[in-house]
Amino acid sequence: MEMASGFHGGKYANLAVMLSRIFAIFLALSFLLPSLVLSEPQKNVPLRVMEDKVIILEDKAYFDALLDKVNGAKSNILISMYIFKTTSKESSSANQIKKALVKAAKRGVHVKVLLELEGGRSSSLNKENRYTADGLTKGGVKVYFDSPGRRTHTKAIVIDNRYTFIGSHNLTTGALHYNNELSLMMDSAEVARETARYIEEIIGRAGNTGKGQKNLDIIH
Repeated sequence: MEMASGFHGGKYANLAVMLSRIFAIFLALSFLLPSLVLSEPQKNVPLRVMEDKVIILEDKAYFDALLDKVNGAKSNILISMYIFKTTSKESSSANQIKKALVKAAKRGVHVKVLLELEGGRSSSLNKENRYTADGLTKGGVKVYFDSPGRRTHTKAIVIDNRYTFIGSHNLTTGALHYNNELSLMMDSAEVARETARYIEEIIGRAGNTGKGQKNLDIIH
């Protein structure tokens, strides 16, 4: 009986030691794992911390902020927009943006607009964008179209190399006035520079002349 008791006592003592070691390991991992997960970024995803001002623009707030910045622009405005629809009434939100861009160009601001151009001959989007492009061009704005072989779904605007608007809003009355939309306005020279570079590269690849004439000829 004494031998059996000693055997079981030693067995439980070893088990207790093993359990205490396992607990110690889990305790250590509970402190180490969070730091390991947070310190290792995803592969091929550059992470940059920016402390510049970011404003969330819900629904109609985008229109108010954009119109204010366009009216106050001093040097340049660069736009990439999937659809810029101004065929509705003259007082529509989209038309107000178009008029503000023309006024900016006339006061000496360098205004460039890149619009989507689809490959389909019967595309309603092409019709809308061509109509807007014609009005902008007559007002002194340089208008470009992307290559019909690749869709440009970007909705981004850079103003004065400082303010960047990016998000879900198209320049249509529906998006600017009625839809559920969400975009950001960032006050950051770095973001503005990188966004402008991206848009300019699309313009360069499309080989536009400044009025979208090359791509207009392809569609017609």
